[in-house]
Amino acid sequence: MHIIPKDRKDGAHLTEEGVLTRWGPRLGEGPLRPGGEPFFFSGGPIGVLLIHGFTGAPQEMRPLGVFLADRGLTALGIRLPGHGTRPEDLRQVTWRDWTEAVAAGAQTLRERCEQVFLCGLSLGGVLALYEAARRPPDGLIVMASPYRIRDIRLHFLWLLKRLIPNVGKPSSDLRDPEAQAERVSYSWYPLAVVEEVLRVLRATAARLPQVRCPALLIYSRSDRTVLPDQGWTIYHRLGSADKTIHWLVHSGHVIPEDIEREEAFEQIERFIRRVVERKTRVEAER
Repeated sequence: MHIIPKDRKDGAHLTEEGVLTRWGPRLGEGPLRPGGEPFFFSGGPIGVLLIHGFTGAPQEMRPLGVFLADRGLTALGIRLPGHGTRPEDLRQVTWRDWTEAVAAGAQTLRERCEQVFLCGLSLGGVLALYEAARRPPDGLIVMASPYRIRDIRLHFLWLLKRLIPNVGKPSSDLRDPEAQAERVSYSWYPLAVVEEVLRVLRATAARLPQVRCPALLIYSRSDRTVLPDQGWTIYHRLGSADKTIHWLVHSGHVIPEDIEREEAFEQIERFIRRVVERKTRVEAER
């Protein structure tokens, strides 16, 4: 695991051991697979919590973490329970396990940084929205997150999970061939865990009007997993007065690893800087 040297001061230093203790494998989970490791890049007083997607791993958020760290920000990439180890570990988790992992990550950054931003991909963005409604961060970045899952088969999930306990995942829509070759994601998952995804989607949808912090939403028009209208629905339901949606054109679902990642990263940094500068200006005028 890469830990940025301590010449980037941000208060108490979070060690590799500390990161693994908090977001590494839990009792009963398998060992971490390569790319499943949580990471912490120590930087300045602006902290960003990075949350990966469903069946993914912290690796998919690492390029963004490196980008932010190179620009002096503190980046913490957590591992959601059941991920980055073995697919069967998803049978043992609930959506509350995921929200608690995100809350712990946000609190860890609050103890070290003056401003904290939440940034999530897909399910990670849903969890960031949920946490933002619970305890507002300074800002929020959501990438390719669904509002709901539209599939008539979900009405029969209670039966299907007994008849078909495990389901394979379709091929990734990543356009970057190098990222596709290095992709860390489960090739299948237990169908029962879809119930937990549905529960956190419903809980988050009900709380969207309570999210009032500045928000940046990033979606791709070529995403085959989450269609563009999902982004607009979240945008319109957010309670934030300061909210922006930025559209990519060619990327697939996993934006931080795909061909337009630099554009997305620059939008994220610009958003963070703008929010921090405005907050600093307002505080100075008091």
